Amino acid sequence: MVQTDEERKAKNKAHKQTPAYKAMEKARKQTPEYKERERKNRTKPERKAVDKANRDRPENKAKRKEERDRPENKATKKSNRLKPETIEKEKTRKKTPAYRAQENARRQIPENKSKAKLKRKQLELTPKGKAKIEASKIFYALERLNVLLGYSKRHSNSDVPCCRCCGENSFVEFLDIDHIIGKKQMDSVPELVKIGYSSKFKIKKLITWITENDFPEGFQILCKNCNGAKGVYGKCPHEK
Repeated sequence: MVQTDEERKAKNKAHKQTPAYKAMEKARKQTPEYKERERKNRTKPERKAVDKANRDRPENKAKRKEERDRPENKATKKSNRLKPETIEKEKTRKKTPAYRAQENARRQIPENKSKAKLKRKQLELTPKGKAKIEASKIFYALERLNVLLGYSKRHSNSDVPCCRCCGENSFVEFLDIDHIIGKKQMDSVPELVKIGYSSKFKIKKLITWITENDFPEGFQILCKNCNGAKGVYGKCPHEK
């Protein structure tokens, strides 16, 4: 008796549902040859196009969302994120130049800039956001004070922050961190470039970088008067 196409398809489908066939397929997919062949196939443009079309189908998107929203899947995902090896792996990935370049490019998109700005404003209005901002201000003030103390002790032998030029020490708000040979000129100092210095650092980033690198040479503490005069005249009048 000759089988019809429908009967043949039904028989093949039933055969593929048997435990023996599933076990055989699972073992086959674990072989190095199969994995290598699949890896090569996934890189082909036509395969990528098919995979993308499948992912973009509304029913597939809805299915993935439904799976993500299941409580057991959320719990599993959260526990995996908190594993020490996962945290360490994520830290390492975020330090790679490729990741940083990708993140910088993503943040420069106008839509993402607007979303990030709106999110920050919304966060600042919450009690948690206000507390976080206040804690950040306190941490920055302490970190800045630590840098002022470190260089004042080194250059002025002072136990309180002071200007290396005139000795001003009444208020830490009057003091600045000065680049001795100039901000941009320090980009050409090999020792500083080697440990990551950049003249593009903003003040908060600069203070953190100085702290993390154990107060490298090239910086001093000046009051705003002496620092401003040095910028205008090349040398503070106190030195004449």
